[in-house]
Amino acid sequence: MDRYLRHSLIDWFPLERVQNCRIAIVGCGAIGNEVAKNLALLGIGNIDLYDYDIIETHNLTKSVLFREEDVGRLKAQIAAVRLRELNPDISVSAHHGDFWDTLSLLKMNIYSSIIGCVDNFEARVRLNFLCRATCSNFIDTGIDSKFGQVSIFPYKHNTSASCYECSLPYSVYARMQERYSCGWLRNLAFIEKKIPTTVITASLAGSLAASKALQLIVNEEPTNSLRLFANSFTGEIVISEIEKNNECPCCSTLGKTISITSKNPSVDIVVSNFTNKNQIISTSEPILISMRCVKCNRGNDAKIIFERAEKYDSSHAICPGCSCESIAFDIRDRFSISELKEHFFGRNLPVKFIRRDSVDSTTIIEME
Repeated sequence: MDRYLRHSLIDWFPLERVQNCRIAIVGCGAIGNEVAKNLALLGIGNIDLYDYDIIETHNLTKSVLFREEDVGRLKAQIAAVRLRELNPDISVSAHHGDFWDTLSLLKMNIYSSIIGCVDNFEARVRLNFLCRATCSNFIDTGIDSKFGQVSIFPYKHNTSASCYECSLPYSVYARMQERYSCGWLRNLAFIEKKIPTTVITASLAGSLAASKALQLIVNEEPTNSLRLFANSFTGEIVISEIEKNNECPCCSTLGKTISITSKNPSVDIVVSNFTNKNQIISTSEPILISMRCVKCNRGNDAKIIFERAEKYDSSHAICPGCSCESIAFDIRDRFSISELKEHFFGRNLPVKFIRRDSVDSTTIIEME
């Protein structure tokens, strides 16, 4: 108790709730370091870290948890070690890999908040969907060389709150699509733009995000989604409400009721859950069905591929037979139940989840 003696003197600080809650941090870079450090020192009882990356030398100028000897090691694992050193009383778990694959929809309700510290729009859009679909509080962060931005989406307490995509301009989706070519194959020529920043900006954004996570624990959550825009030079912070977009590509497509289950990814098992064989389901990722050369017809008799399109890249557009960039791809993310049963029986669905939408409801089946 001595560790939290000063905390206990704060009349509004909910020490017991803080110690019993669980928070996920997605991304263990500059902001993720600051958020994790703050939450550990606050005494958040359970912290789960998600990151796919390794520590590089340039991370050391803005990541408080990393040391010179950590270069080349996994960010999530090293951050977890350092947090346990800061506060041995807390539980910290590290999950290495893409959060899209490691963060289960069915387990997201265990978190008081999920704090996104990712560095690209596609990851933010994906994380926002997971949080909105599961009614999990989502705190998004972002920084550049001087400015920090923290957005709070209190989905757990206000399911009608505006979501992250409500305010996204169309230009962002165009930038996201630059990652891909030929539909949804990875574009080998794409280079992710790295935003230069300093520990000052990361520290500011990390403090604001941790503060808002604590606010949600205290149950003083905002009635609607809010965005904080902070200038790390002047200290000025502008707070604005994020307006609801009735044509939002995320929340406007979800039903009033959302049910989430999990099934074995076998097509045989999944289709058995649907009585209407004409029902259309959508997949969380586009699937590459087949590919053939439109010039020399190579691949006309090829076997069905049925894998995530993102596993393939733009180099596959070149035909190995005639050496021309003439491969046509059949890539889809919508299927009828009868089609799955007729053409893909015996295969596994290579996606995170499938989704069925009706007028008032959305059904999501996560692949186990």
